[in-house]
Amino acid sequence: MTQEKPGFTESERSEAIRSFDILDTPPEAEFDDLARIAAEVCGTPIALVSLVDVERQFFKAELGLGVRETPIATSFCAHALLVDDILVIPDATKDSRFDGNPLVYEDPKVRFYAGALLKTREGVPIGTMCVLDHKPRELDENQLRTLRLLARQAMTQLELRRSLAATQQALREAKELETRHRQIVDSAVDFGIITLDLDGRVTSWSVGAEEILGWSEAEMIGRPADVFFTEDDQVARVPDQEMQAAQERGRGSDERWHKRRDGSQFWASGEMMPLRDDDANHLGYVKILRDRTLQHQAEAQRLELTREMSHRMKNSFAMVQSIVGQSLRTASSVAEARDSIGTRIEALARAQDILTQTSGTHAAIGEVVRDALAPYRTGEGRFDVNGPELELTAQQVVGLSLALHELATNAVKHGALSEPGGCVDITWQHTEDNGFVFDWREHGGPAVTPPTRTGFGTRLIERIVGPYFDGKATLGFEPEGVTFRLVGMVGQSVDSRGEGAG
Repeated sequence: MTQEKPGFTESERSEAIRSFDILDTPPEAEFDDLARIAAEVCGTPIALVSLVDVERQFFKAELGLGVRETPIATSFCAHALLVDDILVIPDATKDSRFDGNPLVYEDPKVRFYAGALLKTREGVPIGTMCVLDHKPRELDENQLRTLRLLARQAMTQLELRRSLAATQQALREAKELETRHRQIVDSAVDFGIITLDLDGRVTSWSVGAEEILGWSEAEMIGRPADVFFTEDDQVARVPDQEMQAAQERGRGSDERWHKRRDGSQFWASGEMMPLRDDDANHLGYVKILRDRTLQHQAEAQRLELTREMSHRMKNSFAMVQSIVGQSLRTASSVAEARDSIGTRIEALARAQDILTQTSGTHAAIGEVVRDALAPYRTGEGRFDVNGPELELTAQQVVGLSLALHELATNAVKHGALSEPGGCVDITWQHTEDNGFVFDWREHGGPAVTPPTRTGFGTRLIERIVGPYFDGKATLGFEPEGVTFRLVGMVGQSVDSRGEGAG
């Protein structure tokens, strides 16, 4: 059996893998959950998130194999790197590439393998999301699609992990650079250099101090330095404590809010040191400060972003686990469960794509609706969509996307979209005090009969979506067509454009 010549070199692959700094790292729950989901969906005893290095393959996540790495000579995943998308080996004993392979003919006696590629943004394959079995078998299209989606999620986790590490490294380097240059203040206007006498009164005031604080040197000479400290710090005698620290320990450092001449406040990084003459006599103090408001705000934003990323990842995995578990419990057959799981995870992935392409924390409702309905549009104008542009939170994006997926899927199978003349009207309004009303109304389809049992899709729509909007979702089964109303809260309106029919 021949294989395509790869469009990359092993040195390029090795460099790409090492850019993620992932080899030989301990297990992480985010990747372990992906392996567990892959095994459950594909019905295999073994699932791996595999990184294929030059001489070995390392398993970032491993379920059912019992080892963290294997030699490249016996690797199935090394062969997967030579295909464009996914490699499926129904029976390894009938494939000449694995003649004499100890993984096939000795424990664990692997017979079946399916691996979806993990590719960098540049298209370089670095590993696979794979499942293995001890007996020959095949995967259906839903299982293959889910394996691809899980591979994509694994790459998203790797990218997020690398981005966070790069951000932390950049902050460390910036802080080290700031420390090295803190005392290099030779005529730099972004540093305030102030000298004080032993009583804490200003004796000199640099151009940088005037730029940062707003007072001129003429205004400040002879005045106490505590004038640019906040009222709370003045009451707490912070200026005196800084001078005492400088005298006793040689340095008094502080990072705190300070006050400008116009009354505004800024975050300053400063140090106070004793000022001595050539004979080491104590003459007073020198205070050096710098406006670090932007850096302080950036650090606060970084911490908020880190918390948001962690929260989103946990919510995503919890949603995937809920989808898998509920779909398996409510499906009437294995085939129905696989189809439901695959399409629901795909809807979740589309919602995450919208967030990834925007700020990561918010997205426009028009884009969410368009993307959720895209698989169901036929170009016949069966959707009439109208409403102002609003920003939704990350949780609201996921909740509304999943609700629209369930509604559209039901409409295609049983509702208005199952007949040529059927249509769906979708509208939303932004009311006072950030109130929000969203309506889905079907018409022109077959007469609707209320269901005799409540499935997972109905529970998802009525019980899960509403709380994301701090409101309530109601599903109606009117004879002329299914209705859905969501009443809750959203953010501010962006503009007043409607989408129109589609």
